[in-house]
Amino acid sequence: MKKTLIALMFLCLGCMAVAQEKNETKYELTIGDTVVWKPFDGCLKIGYIVSNAQPIEFSPTKLGDCIQVIAKQAGYSNITATCSDKEEKVVATAIFIVKKPYTGTEVGNLVKPATQPFTATYNFNPPADHFFITVNNLHSDCRETFVKVGTKEAFNDGQGIDRFWDIKTGENWYYRPEAQGWTDDLKWEFEPFGESFYPLDAFFTEVKDKSNLSQYYVGMERVLDINCWHFFVDFEDGLVIQYWVDPANGCTLKRQMNNDLPRAVTVYDLNYTKLQFGPYFKKGLHDTRR
Repeated sequence: MKKTLIALMFLCLGCMAVAQEKNETKYELTIGDTVVWKPFDGCLKIGYIVSNAQPIEFSPTKLGDCIQVIAKQAGYSNITATCSDKEEKVVATAIFIVKKPYTGTEVGNLVKPATQPFTATYNFNPPADHFFITVNNLHSDCRETFVKVGTKEAFNDGQGIDRFWDIKTGENWYYRPEAQGWTDDLKWEFEPFGESFYPLDAFFTEVKDKSNLSQYYVGMERVLDINCWHFFVDFEDGLVIQYWVDPANGCTLKRQMNNDLPRAVTVYDLNYTKLQFGPYFKKGLHDTRR
């Protein structure tokens, strides 16, 4: 049997008869947010009635099974769905509360772009080995570099500190350009990178609710010639943070809070297989080469 969409969108000026089975879903949206509402599972005949349509833009998707809603202006809207392929009608209602975006001076009156349906699946699978990654922190005018090949890890803070260690043996070195170059340090006096590090894990750790990423997703944008997911998240505390995420592994390649200068990955080599620096290349006590 073909699925029939009994009634498309129209303004409701009257009242609906009360059905025996009813459920209600409430959405609190900011202007520009997008949500997809699926009122029923397995209904063949669905009708929709919209009350006070001005605050939202709406359209049926998936042959009428779902309704895509975009928040357009502040206000309240209701959509009532009726399933009539059973003996008694089943009713579901969605309430949409649309608020203006946060516009405090500390966020520079950022305007949130219109969100889009996010149909992909987000997974966080950061690189675990063989990487050379440099992050440009424009706020502090420095570049941090993270390197890992096998059990050996290296870190440069962009401000003159070089570290190199082995997570298996505990061997640990630091770089002293004014003296002996790479110099032994106490064993195990270091913090390994672990499963990931900032800012690659920023979106994964900072955005707790990922059940509906359509409310954050504003399109694709290139970072380091990678077509990234661009998320615009306005947090309840008033902060606005934008994330540019690599779809291949869920890593954040660029992060910007409010109107601050962004923190962005500038070198992103995930196939770095051979170390070409470090204490193993030291030829003698006074060899000061990196």
